[in-house]
Amino acid sequence: MNRVIIDIDDTLISTARRMHKLWRLLLDREVPMEAVETMNLEQIFIKFATKDQISRAREFQKRYWNLLLCLDEVGVESLKLHEPMSYATNVLQKWSKKSELFYLTGRTENMRSLTFNELRKFGFPTANTRLVMFQPEDYARAKGEDSSGPTLIDVKSRLCTEICKNSEVVRAIDDYPGYFTIFQQLEIPDRIGFLRPNRYKAQQYLDRGATRVVESWKELQDDMPKAA
Repeated sequence: MNRVIIDIDDTLISTARRMHKLWRLLLDREVPMEAVETMNLEQIFIKFATKDQISRAREFQKRYWNLLLCLDEVGVESLKLHEPMSYATNVLQKWSKKSELFYLTGRTENMRSLTFNELRKFGFPTANTRLVMFQPEDYARAKGEDSSGPTLIDVKSRLCTEICKNSEVVRAIDDYPGYFTIFQQLEIPDRIGFLRPNRYKAQQYLDRGATRVVESWKELQDDMPKAA
């Protein structure tokens, strides 16, 4: 049976409402939803943090990731703001009948049961699937704790390589353009960029190795993964 690699956050599940809340909690002020959807972590912090908060940037950097990765209990409560992407559930139910689905997510192992529960709640298949997750220590560099540690792209590359080792991966779908160089290097034939139009342009995915870009799961309703 062939394999399909699928990202979760902002590919299957919209995190916008949760991120909006987390920024409000982190900075103790309102951050516009438009900023959450269009700006990255550093840009939001520089624009909306107070001078005092900026002077304590390392502290807030660590707090941000602890909230996002549910290493802080407040982060767990905010998961209820997630929403499934339209049509994604039905598409994956179809794919799971013919392919083994690998949910490859930047979420960390402490979120395993939370993530399985969320996938089930939204109707995503969990039979004939595997959930591949980062470890909390993989974020040491992102949190500013270890500048010599692996980057998140390094971790994603290692996990993708392991998935591709012993079976044919025929498709990968992700919302972040930077990961498509990995998929291309691993010679995954169908590399689908799931467009986040408020942050990226379609060409950014294609320039990094995507074979195509879609704007909605509706476009994939009748597009079953095929053996290379």
